Amino acid sequence: MRSYAKLILLLLIPMALVMGYALSSLEIGSGDVMLEKADLSGVKRMFPVVFPKSNEVPPSPDTIPPTPPNTPSTLNNPNTPNTLNTPSTPNTPTIPTPPPDTAITPEEEPIKEIKVHKPDLTKYRIMIFGDSMLEWLAKRLCDYTLENGYDLSSIIWYSSSTKLWATTDTLQYFLNRIKPDYVILCLGSNELFVRDLAKREKYIATIVERIGDRPFLWIGPPNWKKDTGINDLIRKGVGEGRFFDSRDLELDRAEDNMHPSRSAAALWMDTIANWLNSSAARHPLKMDRPTQTRRRVYHQYMLRPPR
Repeated sequence: MRSYAKLILLLLIPMALVMGYALSSLEIGSGDVMLEKADLSGVKRMFPVVFPKSNEVPPSPDTIPPTPPNTPSTLNNPNTPNTLNTPSTPNTPTIPTPPPDTAITPEEEPIKEIKVHKPDLTKYRIMIFGDSMLEWLAKRLCDYTLENGYDLSSIIWYSSSTKLWATTDTLQYFLNRIKPDYVILCLGSNELFVRDLAKREKYIATIVERIGDRPFLWIGPPNWKKDTGINDLIRKGVGEGRFFDSRDLELDRAEDNMHPSRSAAALWMDTIANWLNSSAARHPLKMDRPTQTRRRVYHQYMLRPPR
């Protein structure tokens, strides 16, 4: 037991000496070499009873900056509101109130709601129908519709005529299904040499009646021989500005010597597009020339020849 007491005493003596030297004003050393004092700030926080805050030296009155002369005191000024007893919210910035009739700078103007214009993304629907002359014509037309943002539907009824489109419900079916905004048709190639023109006139009138109020263009057949009157009959039935006369065009022909070749059909469509862009058309249609060759995407329907 005595040995433990001696050990504790041996430990306490150096600690007491260190603390005593740190608290005293004595400086132990020789020349420029002085014994550094221990930092007792942590010990003071741990034992506030042993080291009370009353030991701290209050600031000297000489360190308080004096009030500048000729400066009115807010406590004695009756025109100055008393802010000593006014509760304040900590860390809350004070927003000064602008004086009346003060112009607001552009930086202070309230943010106005910007209305974004949403364009109508509904595509303009074009429907073209007719006989086998559409096979290459519609492909070039598709280049134009892609360039100008139109939606194209093509219905090819091989070996068809004005009689078939007028005496069946095929045309009405596709009009109801596609609901086109613009109709283009190419008919008459299979009727270049007919003699019953009176009946054909009624068929043409029926087709025009079914198209209704929609703007349309009738492309006349590209004659490879002189016809017996079908072109003039169609022009009369649809009226000026809605018939494109193709009979006088010089077009290269395919092996059958009747249908235009692929390149000739493209030139044919280019000529029609220029006409649609002009004032000659009753219902002009924006047809900017295609700037690049793209994959043709359109709705195509092919009907078998009638039996």
